[in-house]
Amino acid sequence: MWNDNESLSDYIDYSHLSKAVTTIIDTDNLLPCSIGIYGDWGSGKSSLMRMVEKKYENDSDILVIKFNGWLFEGYEDAKSVLMGRIVDEIISKRKFSEKAVKYAAKLLKRVDWIKVAGSSLKYGMSFLTLGPVGIAAMSLADTMSKMKDIDYENYIKEKQEKGSDDSDDTLRSNIQEFHKNFEALIEETKIKKIIVFIDDLDRCSPDTIIGTLEAIKLFLFTKKTAFVIGADERLIKYAVKRRFPEVPGENLEVGRDYLEKLIQYPIRIPPLNRIELTTYVNLLFSQLYSKDFEEFDGIRNHFMQAKLTKGFDFTLDQTNISEFFKIKNTEFDDAILLCSQIVPVLNLGLNGNPRQAKRFLNTMLIRISMASAKSINLKRRVLAKLMLLEYFKPETFTDFHDIQAGNNGEISLIEKLENITSSAIEDEDKEGEKTNSLTPEEKILLEDNWIIDWIKSEPKLAKENLQPYFYFSRDKLAISAVNIQRMTPKAQEMILKLLSESEAVQKIAVKGLATLSSSEAASIFEALTQKVRQEENLSNSKSFKALFELCREKPELKSQIVIFLNKYPDHKLPAVTTTHAESLLKDSNPEALSQLLTSWSKSPNKVLANVAKKKIK
Repeated sequence: MWNDNESLSDYIDYSHLSKAVTTIIDTDNLLPCSIGIYGDWGSGKSSLMRMVEKKYENDSDILVIKFNGWLFEGYEDAKSVLMGRIVDEIISKRKFSEKAVKYAAKLLKRVDWIKVAGSSLKYGMSFLTLGPVGIAAMSLADTMSKMKDIDYENYIKEKQEKGSDDSDDTLRSNIQEFHKNFEALIEETKIKKIIVFIDDLDRCSPDTIIGTLEAIKLFLFTKKTAFVIGADERLIKYAVKRRFPEVPGENLEVGRDYLEKLIQYPIRIPPLNRIELTTYVNLLFSQLYSKDFEEFDGIRNHFMQAKLTKGFDFTLDQTNISEFFKIKNTEFDDAILLCSQIVPVLNLGLNGNPRQAKRFLNTMLIRISMASAKSINLKRRVLAKLMLLEYFKPETFTDFHDIQAGNNGEISLIEKLENITSSAIEDEDKEGEKTNSLTPEEKILLEDNWIIDWIKSEPKLAKENLQPYFYFSRDKLAISAVNIQRMTPKAQEMILKLLSESEAVQKIAVKGLATLSSSEAASIFEALTQKVRQEENLSNSKSFKALFELCREKPELKSQIVIFLNKYPDHKLPAVTTTHAESLLKDSNPEALSQLLTSWSKSPNKVLANVAKKKIK
């Protein structure tokens, strides 16, 4: 298997992206600057930042500082935490003269004052009048409990009497002095430039995100500094929306404008295309079966150099992998064959996301390992094919599990579907005879192009004993096992909007459903069905309503909702279910609708049965 951490080895060819970042950093007249590396969760932001960082980490004239905002989640003032961290890094990594010591001491003092001033703005200006001795003697909670009555008029009079020279008493002057001291410290310590890498910002709370970004712009945006921020752009915009909820109009526009002020150079990591994902997966397997990592990394680098000269269409696949990797292993050959079969589906379904592809493969290898512990040999190609169904058509996967459980691991329906789709049938009567043997619920599977392609793909499953494959998929079959981790930020945001209390937000979400990838739609469907299963009353269930909205915008999920409705206890279904089903299936799948209504008309749920009977008439 492969670890899920950032990597210094480039399996995708990010050379052009890293060059874009380093060119900005190396151009002195562009400093100070802020660079945003944007991409979806799992797109490779951290790895790209690590590759850029490596170029500078051995340069004694450049100070590289790494800051993970997620690790400091929970600190009250993100600004002062980031400022203090940068000053501490300079202290620990540079040799100081007496003058540098004084500058650093002033900086630390001002960081503390800015933190206190931030609290005073939150809790009341008179907090500042305590002075450093008073502040040191009491906790913030104790101080605030004693500051119930704030005399603003007296505060203003005292400030006017002291005059403008008392710089330690105001936040603004402390920020200005911080700039001066910071630049002086950089000069005194002979630092050519400071590069701050800020990662995992999109995992933080909105307040931490905004506080960190404001620290970059307001406090630390000084000469010879470059900030490289890795984040999902959409989550940053969401944080901005939370920060400015009162701003009318389209919130995403507010987020965009705000982000443009804070991030000068946005660099976006695009999803992998089919060629890139093929190369990525084949390199993963090549690394897995290579005995020497250094030797593998040299060959990987050689391939990347060849890619630069041979163009965008050059890929590492079955036709040329032996020219680069001399691996004599039948399992390796099988893995490369497997790659050619599943990558096209993974690319479409996982929206070109490298981490999701890696996790799919890791799950596959984990199950093979578990089976081997019981002396069971799972065929990779069979397992991978079933896992594709598990990922993209979860209701059909669960239905097939139930069928094989009562039939010694065989699924007769798969054999029927394989026979129907095995070749083009010119005789319509014979084709009709074959499809007539299917129930309406089974026929609707043949209206799903994804299912048809899956049935046609190798290997055939008709005569396979699938019991062990489903046995080692039990984690997925558990109701509580919604795989939130494979939901993209877009899918997570979409499901939050679909379940929002605001009808306006729900309507906006519905309009955006058609833009979801197959994997995103499947993961949302799975999450919604599991929420519905956990609810006691579906009459006013937002999850239940959202299921039908999703299937209306993503017709390929209609077969899944028919299976779901057939298996759901009808005594718990509200009468409105018949209307939802009718609007979804009446024109496109009348047989499936008729079968559902007939079943419900016999339900002990009298209200549901009566409405179903009326609709049948």
